[in-house]
Amino acid sequence: MKNLQSVEEYLEQFPSHIRKCAEELRVLISEVVPDYIEKVYPGWKLIGYRAKKGNKSFYFAFIYPTEGKVVLGFEYGVLLSDPHNLLSGNGNQVRQIVFHKTSDIKKKQIAPLIYEAAVIAI
Repeated sequence: MKNLQSVEEYLEQFPSHIRKCAEELRVLISEVVPDYIEKVYPGWKLIGYRAKKGNKSFYFAFIYPTEGKVVLGFEYGVLLSDPHNLLSGNGNQVRQIVFHKTSDIKKKQIAPLIYEAAVIAI
């Protein structure tokens, strides 16, 4: 895979419903964590998010699009409160939510997880 310059270029390779889902998650992250860095990590095949605090930044989340789904992952997901039982995963640290279409994205339930993930990372 070539080293892509922008998130938009990276997302072009996926079906339109996957791009739309990823775009909606991107907007939600930008609304919840306004001071962040978004970057494509080609080796990991994902879009990573770092919350900024002063002149430092801290990795807190990622969007991992595939041909059939989009994963919203949280680096320290094991530490998140999850009152709606949205998170899956059984590793020591990362947890994620899987989406197949934009209607799967329940913003009022997901936004607090994004916020908490950024706070924990900082």
